[in-house]
Amino acid sequence: MDKRKLYYLKAFGFEYIEEQIKIKNFDLNFQELREKIKNCKLCHFSKQRKNVLMEKEAKNAKILIFQSFIDKDENESGKLFASKSKQEFLRVCKEFLNLNEDDIYFSYMLKCFSNFKVEEQALKSCLPYFYNELELIKTKLILCLGKEAFNGLGFENFEKYKGQWLRFNDMLLLSTYDLNFVSKNPSFYAEFIDDIKKIKGYL
Repeated sequence: MDKRKLYYLKAFGFEYIEEQIKIKNFDLNFQELREKIKNCKLCHFSKQRKNVLMEKEAKNAKILIFQSFIDKDENESGKLFASKSKQEFLRVCKEFLNLNEDDIYFSYMLKCFSNFKVEEQALKSCLPYFYNELELIKTKLILCLGKEAFNGLGFENFEKYKGQWLRFNDMLLLSTYDLNFVSKNPSFYAEFIDDIKKIKGYL
């Protein structure tokens, strides 16, 4: 990323933090990775998995969205963006970023439906899957939704750094509230939209 852009943003009040995270992954191709997730039984959340919530194949997405939890509707249907909150998110991406579903790669911190719970064993088992995905998608921008996802990547102080650009290896990462939180706390919706708008200059 051109550092001149970073200095430009800093002049407008954005904070930029250099952060290098050591990445561990399985070094699988996309179909191998998908199959491994489909058959994973490394934690008890696998018993609640009805479908694999992962793209059918790798795609050249402009941005990767990283969220903690699979929605119930998605687990039941096996379709990404099946829930109302995801449909609203797609509308926001289209309106403010001019992005459609093909431009977005959605990934989950926990690969099985967990009913919005995080457990250490599940996190340790799932993160290598995500890091393998990241190597295959090769995006330059990550939108991290929610405190749990932010912490899962090794960051701290979500409240302080929400809405700020962070360096995540050779990518840029922006964190904001997750979709479930915004749907339950509509007073934060405007702040959520303001964070989303910050992405446009990098697309």
